[in-house]
Parts: sequence; C-alpha cells; structure tokens
Amino acid sequence: MKLTNAVAGSALVLEGIRIPDPEEGGRREIDMVIATGDEILFVEQKHWSGSFTITSEGRFFQKRKNGSTLMHKNIVSWTARKGDILCDLHENRTDKAAPPGRTVLVFSNKNLEWEKLPEEVPAEAYDEMGFINMVQNMKKSPPSKELYETLMGFGTWDTIHLNGGMSVFGDILKYPFAKKDCSIEHTGILGLLAGPKSRLSTGQVVTDQSGPLISIVGEDGSRVIPFANIAKIEFSNPRAEWG
Repeated sequence: MKLTNAVAGSALVLEGIRIPDPEEGGRREIDMVIATGDEILFVEQKHWSGSFTITSEGRFFQKRKNGSTLMHKNIVSWTARKGDILCDLHENRTDKAAPPGRTVLVFSNKNLEWEKLPEEVPAEAYDEMGFINMVQNMKKSPPSKELYETLMGFGTWDTIHLNGGMSVFGDILKYPFAKKDCSIEHTGILGLLAGPKSRLSTGQVVTDQSGPLISIVGEDGSRVIPFANIAKIEFSNPRAEWG
C-alpha cells in the first residue's frame, strides 16, 4: 500500500474495501482498488511461497516449500466477481457505469516460483515491483466525483499500528474513548520512575493495560491490545447507505 501510494499520482487507492454481497449475503473484501478517470483495478494480493499451477477449472494448486499442498479457489473469477458487484452497486447508485475494470493478481513473496499466466486467464499477474512499475506507468487521472463518492462509502478495516512497525487489521469492537484516529506517545524508560504513560494525540492519558478490544482478521475471537503496545490507530470510514 505504501509503495502504491508513492506512485499513484491522482489515482484513488483504497485498501481492504468491504462491499455487501446482495446475492450470497455477508460482505466481500477486495484487497486493493485503484480508480482513475479511465479504468478501475481490482487487486488481489497473495503472499504464497513454493510454487503453483492452475487447473483446468481455473483453481490454483499450491505446493509449499515444506512439501504440503493447498488447492485454492479460482481467485481470478472470485476477484472479478467482487469487482462486478462493486460496479453494479455504483451503477445502481448513480445510473452511471463504472469505467472498464481490470483484474490484477500480485504475488508478493520473492520465494514463490511461478510462470506467466496462460493467455486464456482473464487477469494480469505481477510480482511486487512489477506491480509498482505497472502502476507508475499508468495514466493516473482522478476518478469521477460519482465513483469517488461510491468508493469512499464502503467500509474498510480498522487498523492498529503496533510499536516496532507491525500492524493488525480488524473490527474494533470496544474503545474507551470517541473513535478518532490518533497517534500514541509513550514515556518509555522515563516511566520507570513516575510510572508508564501512554498519551493519545486526542488528549487522553492511559496509565494501565487497557486498550481497544479488536476482532483481528485471521484470528478466532477477539482480544484487547493495550495502548502501551500501540503507536497509531486508524478507524474505518463510516459506511454510507450503499456500503
């Protein structure tokens, strides 16, 4: 996401868009959407290792480095379907068609061995830097006002940036203060005398092990992350009626 934003120019780049599925119910997530005045890219990122082949049904068969195997769904058709849902929602909202879409796969792990996708597969595939170079060379005019409004009306994940650079994504279920983005400063070694403190940029000071209760993507249940372990919190955009 950071690399993409650095070369995106006037394009709108959104990560982890969550759209309603009117056919099957629930919500579907698109890893990344890049929207311009001319086109819209629906990006699926995989950090697989080992190697993969594509079956005659379009499924991705992965062989891991440890010898185990996984049979994945047809990630091309699945990503394209999510893009179609988004475009249909936009047209229903505005009576205007979305620009032409592209399905893009990004295999970001350097330890993955893979060949160019067969010509009959309706998608593009890149490694990490190949993807960034492709975005850098795109025509990056801003999307229409209507498409911008549609995309900004979908929810994303709440993001907690931990001390040290790691981040977790999910739904913050309980938060002791008003839900506003904030950065957090800690007393560190100076707190050994006066007691540790975490000072939020929104004005609150926390001196205990309290923190947001979050349901993290990929984990069962939910857990509290103490403010003392957090560097920054970013809340999802409030969803609009269509989101």
